[in-house]
Amino acid sequence: MNRIRLRVIVDIEEDVFRDIIIGRTASLEDLHRGILAAFEFGEGEMASFFQSDEDWGRGREIPLMDMGMNDAGIPFPSMRTTAVEDMVSQANDRMVYVYDFLRMWCFYVEIVGLEEGETPEYPLLAQEFGNAPDQYSKEVDLGEELSGAAPEEDDSGPLKTGDPELDAYLAGEEDEEDNGPSFTSLDDLDDLSY
Repeated sequence: MNRIRLRVIVDIEEDVFRDIIIGRTASLEDLHRGILAAFEFGEGEMASFFQSDEDWGRGREIPLMDMGMNDAGIPFPSMRTTAVEDMVSQANDRMVYVYDFLRMWCFYVEIVGLEEGETPEYPLLAQEFGNAPDQYSKEVDLGEELSGAAPEEDDSGPLKTGDPELDAYLAGEEDEEDNGPSFTSLDDLDDLSY
């Protein structure tokens, strides 16, 4: 069993997958390029593979980029230095592949067969099902925190901060509690006698 047949399913509403045949000892970088070619995505974005369990939870991460060396001088794993069989080697082993960290394309990768035969020099597209999505069809998601966008729930009043007292102040609401004298200016402090 010198080659692996992987089913790669893109995480969209429609059923779309590609079966790719690759050598067990091929690098994850080769698989990365094979997945992009199979779905007609261009290269140039950040990507990572994650070992996965039966519920598609993300475990150990192998990034596309070389992340340098640890304190002992041992290189951290990268797609270039990690073989496919180091992540998946038995029937039903799984990985999650994430491409383009701004659009967050997520692909579910699962072994569907272990085969004998000539080891392909490059990943081979063995089967296509469904129409691949356009790489740029997803909106870039910077999140509210990064984009500075106002929350969508209530844009009629001041922004909500999460702090009830500050939110009440920004909304112009008066505090019902009497916590002592209130002052309208620093000059009012002079009139206070203790």
